Amino acid sequence: MELRKLDELLPLFLSTKQRKVMAVAVPEDSHTVLAVYKAWEAGVIQPLLYGNAEKIRAAFDEAGVSCDAFEIFDYPDIPEAAAEAIKAVVSGKADFLMKGTLETKDLLKAVVNKEAGMRTGRTMSKFDIMEIPTYHKLLALSDSAMNTKPDLALKKQILENALDVMHSLGFEKPKVAVLAAAETLNPKLQESVDADALQKAWEAGEFKDCYVAGPISIDLTMDPESVRIKGYTNPVGGDADLMICPDLVSGNLMGKGMLLLGAKAAGIIVGALKPIVLMSRAASVQDKLYSIILGALAS
Repeated sequence: MELRKLDELLPLFLSTKQRKVMAVAVPEDSHTVLAVYKAWEAGVIQPLLYGNAEKIRAAFDEAGVSCDAFEIFDYPDIPEAAAEAIKAVVSGKADFLMKGTLETKDLLKAVVNKEAGMRTGRTMSKFDIMEIPTYHKLLALSDSAMNTKPDLALKKQILENALDVMHSLGFEKPKVAVLAAAETLNPKLQESVDADALQKAWEAGEFKDCYVAGPISIDLTMDPESVRIKGYTNPVGGDADLMICPDLVSGNLMGKGMLLLGAKAAGIIVGALKPIVLMSRAASVQDKLYSIILGALAS
């Protein structure tokens, strides 16, 4: 299956899943609560809201929607609110977690706490899927938020995390581009060496139900005309479903750059016990809604 628009996530969820319970840590801004309300109204989630009850209700008032149908758990202390939301997920009361108004570092500090129960022994990584005006289908990328300079072993886990989500979205054999500066192996660039090793691992059968190409440049990843001019023959060329970025900085710059140029996005953290909906506090209501639906599908 191939998804072309983020709007296709909702009918995909409704056709294959039942309403999920989502714990939200500190939903004290109008953008977050409006996205939560829209996801509830669409039949995707039943939210559990953890934070300062007075501020949560004020945020709903500002957004112009009612919170009467939702459970609000009053924890004015932000770390305590985050911890309680995580407890709801670990206990099975909630199916997945969402970051609200608190800073990403504060939520992730609570998530990675060994006592919290969210760690699985697997590396956590950010998964974003984007609708880009100049590309013919949705395009995912990883990792833009968690692993600063991953070595080959971590990149393998990042790829495995991302493939799990792609398969949950119905991609039968996602085409994976492991990015570097060029498609020719350069022993002087670790990114190029790692990309080549990931393709060789795929060729050896280490990754199932996908195609992996690496190293590959961004133009060959996305642009069929560059593929034609350069005579590139790998099926990933010009038709990638997923990009594995060399490091956090490159992934973060690429993702934010695409958003500034008109892309839409959904993003979650994977590799934890359950998915974590995590977008910038400045993200639009629509992108947060898409992220909630993505989290529900991945859960």
